[in-house]
Amino acid sequence: MIRFAVAHFAAFLGTLFLAPVGILAWPFRRDGEVGFRVTRLWARFILRAAGVRATMELMAPLPEGPVVFVSNHVSSLDIPILFDVLPRSFRIVYKSSLLYVPLMGQCMAATRHIAIDRSRAFSARRSLAAAARRIRNGVSVALFPEGTRSGGAPMGVFKRGSFKLAVEAGVPVVPVSLIGLRRVTGPARVTRGEIRVRIHPALPAGEGPNAVDGLAERAESIIRQEVGES
Repeated sequence: MIRFAVAHFAAFLGTLFLAPVGILAWPFRRDGEVGFRVTRLWARFILRAAGVRATMELMAPLPEGPVVFVSNHVSSLDIPILFDVLPRSFRIVYKSSLLYVPLMGQCMAATRHIAIDRSRAFSARRSLAAAARRIRNGVSVALFPEGTRSGGAPMGVFKRGSFKLAVEAGVPVVPVSLIGLRRVTGPARVTRGEIRVRIHPALPAGEGPNAVDGLAERAESIIRQEVGES
């Protein structure tokens, strides 16, 4: 419980002191790269405070150009873990309502993360089309296809939106397994420990009417086999 509180306090302090750096850098570096590096510092600060160490296992070289990283989603530490270890600059896809969170919203906009408006079907389609253009133009993204944290439950079924985005952008999907999270996290609990982040070989996006379903099923099978109930 104490380490859980410390981790959340570290997230608050990190946002308070580092978010303004990403915001102020926007006029000078509009691709969001300064903000990305600031976010990586934020993530590492949180993980050190929580006593959680993440190690990366790269199973094959990443392909050239943008990719869509997809990962299982267990806890609130998942995003810091990805920012800590993924070996490429990337952006996350987030709900547009987060833009109204003080400091965090402004920093996410300045860092050029990708907002999706799910409030209406038309807005959601337009947001996804804009996100696909960003990816085609060279921006890698990271998503959690389960849609929500599984917590203590088994890994959920992967929703198709993440894979539709990859197919529309015509870029590979890279499955990422976060292994061991349930040993160190839980409801209002964080304990000291190590997480393994296994980055699997890329899956080509494919074409045709079954491309999205096939891609989702392959990525889910790869990650589920690695993660199990860990």
